[in-house]
Amino acid sequence: MTLVRHFSPTDIPQIAEVVNQSLGENYPPSLYLTVHNLWGEGFLVITDDGKVIGFVAAVPTGQKVARVLMIAVLPESRRRSLGKVLMADLYASCRAKGFDTVVLEVRKSNKSAIAFYEREGFAIFGEIKNFYSNGEDAWKMMKSLQN
Repeated sequence: MTLVRHFSPTDIPQIAEVVNQSLGENYPPSLYLTVHNLWGEGFLVITDDGKVIGFVAAVPTGQKVARVLMIAVLPESRRRSLGKVLMADLYASCRAKGFDTVVLEVRKSNKSAIAFYEREGFAIFGEIKNFYSNGEDAWKMMKSLQN
């Protein structure tokens, strides 16, 4: 059974594995704690039978703006609409906090992620040169939560 819940510091080893397998990154554990401390309600995990299989982490970046820092689902758990479920719960957390806009960055080469965000209602509104550690550029995307 899948369940979405708030991040707990005990999730760090499993989150780190999701990040490694899905994003190819290795971040220090302190990063996850910092994100959690900035806005705990914006750091959500999705579990399957108690195992973390994905997460979304967002922080406030303005009075009414949340920024998605990371969203990832284990490769073997993809194509089950888990990203959509995570984002829906994030939007609810954003609305509860009074946010009306969600922003994020995505690799220009990540066509599947761009398509996912566009299906979620995000639109490209800018770019950032050399955003990623390998020098790749990013698209800046935004979604309004106002109905």
